[in-house]
Amino acid sequence: MGKRIQLDYDTAYQKIDGFGASGAWWAQEVGGWKQLDAIMDLLYDDKQGIGLDIYRYNIGAGKPTIATDPWRTTMTVEVSPGVYDLDRDRNAIQAMKEAAKRGADIVLFANSPPARLTASGYSSGEPSGKPNLPPENEEAFAKYLVDITELIVREGLPVKYLSPINEPQWDWKGGQEGCHYEPEQVIRLSRKVALELEARKLPVKLLVAESGTWNDPEYTLAMYKRIMGDEVLSRAIDAYAVHSYWSSVKDKKIAAEYFSQFDDLLPLHQTEWCEMVDGNAAGMEAALVLARTIHEDMTILSVSTWEQWLAVAKGDYRDALVYVDPSTRQFGAAKRMWSFGNYSRFIQPGSTRIGAASEDSDVLASAYVSPDQDRTVIVAVNAGKQEKPVSFEGLHGKKAEIYETSEARDLGLVKEVSSLGNYVLPPESVTTFVVQARTAGFWQR
Repeated sequence: MGKRIQLDYDTAYQKIDGFGASGAWWAQEVGGWKQLDAIMDLLYDDKQGIGLDIYRYNIGAGKPTIATDPWRTTMTVEVSPGVYDLDRDRNAIQAMKEAAKRGADIVLFANSPPARLTASGYSSGEPSGKPNLPPENEEAFAKYLVDITELIVREGLPVKYLSPINEPQWDWKGGQEGCHYEPEQVIRLSRKVALELEARKLPVKLLVAESGTWNDPEYTLAMYKRIMGDEVLSRAIDAYAVHSYWSSVKDKKIAAEYFSQFDDLLPLHQTEWCEMVDGNAAGMEAALVLARTIHEDMTILSVSTWEQWLAVAKGDYRDALVYVDPSTRQFGAAKRMWSFGNYSRFIQPGSTRIGAASEDSDVLASAYVSPDQDRTVIVAVNAGKQEKPVSFEGLHGKKAEIYETSEARDLGLVKEVSSLGNYVLPPESVTTFVVQARTAGFWQR
């Protein structure tokens, strides 16, 4: 008998709103390939792929830019101030439509104002790292963002959020889209976008402030209090967005402790992460790092969404779920994509995380009750090189399907059991147990 994984249905944590990835920058090219359907099935179909349900569309800032890689430049749909043509970014918009067709909600986000509005004249930041949006251009940028949001809503796409600012604390001196903002400007610009959305009565919420890391006193922690203390911003948002870059377990615990002071804390959205490591991007080692990061964010920070940075990339950098060769248009799924699927395919939006304690400190376990309370999903990460026997205690239900991502399997169905009691987790694996409840609606919160 292995060490116990104890479930506690009496302890309920966050509601899960979904899992996703972004369409920057790959969709501008891959969105025009005949292989797009198959790639989107891998990402957004819950039978052929991993069933993501959030797609982040990059409102491109256009040229001129300072970027050595063409994939790190973007197209703006602006023809001239106030004049737009969505066909200018047709490939990326097609990818967004394919995600929506498969059930995804849409988040629109901007890395930079269009080049014409910046201080440097470039959409890739200001060479000294200073703010690149002159205050006198803030109204024009807010209008630009909401104009494009309105156009995309009119296309019939399910736009849920507009995010005007991305990682404002970084210097952004060139190489890709980006814009530094001082904290005062984050508040000021966000208010203008919120008021513009409100004036047009669009069914879209503001998403702010997309700080790059959790333990940032100004841009993550104090920023939440400032936003919630602002009459305009507090009514414009229903979630608070942060990225998990450069965040250790200690950093996440500091942030969690800070947020615990708020009685009516908004859902926390983890909207962007990648490992930032070169080499062996598609292998199991990277897949385990991603699974551990999701586990930490779910259990330490109680995030309601978890979103990978790039859905698709080229090269051998650990930044994507699917890798492509632009010269041949061949593509393949990274093991990281499948380990993400151990969460995203089975934990439905509206699920609730419940208590799950693992006696083995090397086994990371989390558990979720489905919206209809007809099943419990348990995800167990064994990053060690030895197999780990475990036993399950406190389960509501016994019949289970077991899915595994490992060197040998890509989120494959291992077996179905009539009674889930003991199980041996393979070394270096992520395993999902989908346990059917004895009766639907068994759980009273």
